[in-house]
Amino acid sequence: MLRSRLAVRLIATVASLVTVAGIVAAVSSSTGAAVAAPPVNPSDGQISAAQSEKAKLADSVGRLSAQVAQMQSRLNLLKAQQEYAEQKLAYALQKLADAKDAATAAKAKVQAAQQAVDEAQREFDQYLQATYISGNVNGTTGALLTASDPNVLLQQSTLQTYQASHQLDAIGAMQKATVAKSNAESESRRAVQVQTDATTAAAKAKDDAIAAVAAAKAQEAALQGTLSQTQSSLQTAQLRLATLNNQRKQFLAYQAEQARIAEAARQARLRQEAAARAAALRQQQQQASNGGGGVYYPPAPAPTGGSWTAAKGQTAVNRAMRWLGMPYIWAGGNASGPTTGGCTDPIAACGVVGFDCSGLVLNGWAPYIALAHFADTQYWQAGSYHPSPGQFLPGDLLFWGSPGAVGGLHHVAMYIGNGNVIQAPQSGDIVRITPWDQVSYDYFGATRPLT
Repeated sequence: MLRSRLAVRLIATVASLVTVAGIVAAVSSSTGAAVAAPPVNPSDGQISAAQSEKAKLADSVGRLSAQVAQMQSRLNLLKAQQEYAEQKLAYALQKLADAKDAATAAKAKVQAAQQAVDEAQREFDQYLQATYISGNVNGTTGALLTASDPNVLLQQSTLQTYQASHQLDAIGAMQKATVAKSNAESESRRAVQVQTDATTAAAKAKDDAIAAVAAAKAQEAALQGTLSQTQSSLQTAQLRLATLNNQRKQFLAYQAEQARIAEAARQARLRQEAAARAAALRQQQQQASNGGGGVYYPPAPAPTGGSWTAAKGQTAVNRAMRWLGMPYIWAGGNASGPTTGGCTDPIAACGVVGFDCSGLVLNGWAPYIALAHFADTQYWQAGSYHPSPGQFLPGDLLFWGSPGAVGGLHHVAMYIGNGNVIQAPQSGDIVRITPWDQVSYDYFGATRPLT
């Protein structure tokens, strides 16, 4: 594209200079004025040096353009990896929340166990007190001497037998309650610690991915700056070479008959313009040929089983459409609605609620299926039928990521009909409607939930 624009500008410059020379010559001939001095005739060395400089700069532009293209591809990959790290963090935060819920339940167990310990201790204390109060100091003989009635002695014996048995029960209950309390406390601490460690690792991976993207952007910006400077130098060199060539042409044209020069220049200009138009047409045809074929997607098998209905798909779409304009938030959103995502977003202020891509679709389908907050998992978890382009229906989930296998899906959106999806694109953006084939360069596939 740059070469075509420069060629058109060069053609226009040469044509205008030749036209001016023809007009000056014609005016001089018609007025009978003295013949002007010959135009400047640059040496072969000057023209050769200008050609070498232009060729060297053109090579630099080509090399830098290739480096920029490679860096852009790498940046696309790093952005995908960043989004995937965000998805893993969202999943870890969800698991941490589950672990904290479990810890809360475990604390309830601890409280119940403590109550059991306290109750067992009270029963044991009561037993000791009762034994002490009714204890037999003088043995059986003393009891016989002091008892007012033999039946009283029998009742005392029965009571002591019951108390001895009850002592064992109280001690056992206290020991069991103490063990249950210890287990509940250990279970609570272990579950929260495991998920805290996993969340910390996911957050570090997210930070590393953001840093990698920032570094790649800086490298790309530096390359773009160098490319821009080199392109500017190339344009200057091309203009200088065109000027020298035109000076040479003017010198040669001065030696020939003015009418012939003017006609030759006109014919040359027409040929150059026709060539430029033909080249532009060929480029357009080539672009149309390259872009018109599209990407072939094999047809998906017809769905069997499951509980999917068109009404459920439309309900999921309607639920997602409620959040149009809501901010994108890293790890944001759950089945109930928008969330802060644990204040992990690199752009949005802490306290701002919103959705990320997988949080938006899991909210839409929440009445029918509990989806993980992870695009990579949602592809298989949502359903078993994977429609091809042209077969999409409202509510279908569309995924983008590494080709060939699930394991690197970094983005998901919900199809809403008429070739469009609703999506939460990226940090700093909002929930919006987008043509499905303009979401990202690395479309992977689709899943119809509940199939």
